[in-house]
Amino acid sequence: MTLRQLMICGGGGGLAYIVYLLLEQQPSSIWMPPVILFVLITIAIAFLQIRGIPFVDFILLLLERYLNETKRVWVKSAGDFSIKLSSSKKQNVKNQKNEIKKTKKSFSIQDVRQLSKMLDEGMES
Repeated sequence: MTLRQLMICGGGGGLAYIVYLLLEQQPSSIWMPPVILFVLITIAIAFLQIRGIPFVDFILLLLERYLNETKRVWVKSAGDFSIKLSSSKKQNVKNQKNEIKKTKKSFSIQDVRQLSKMLDEGMES
């Protein structure tokens, strides 16, 4: 147990105990659910990891994912696979088309023949 986990457990346990003290005059069906809820949340925050991400960070990432609107834009290209996240679709499509034009290479017939020859020779051995 790390010092951080110990402090989280101490703080969460303290909050659960305060809730218990405030509600101890009530029947156990009243005070037990909030106390158990505080204990479970404390244990999750201190020890639980989802896909190697601490529980609090995972919850914050989920909130960010659902609160921020994202759009995936696919641009047809010459065999290149590209997905960009963007809020302005038109500008993003124009930028992607310009990038594809800049990076597109043209191959001569000799390049294709040389590649074919290399592949054929590699297949024979």
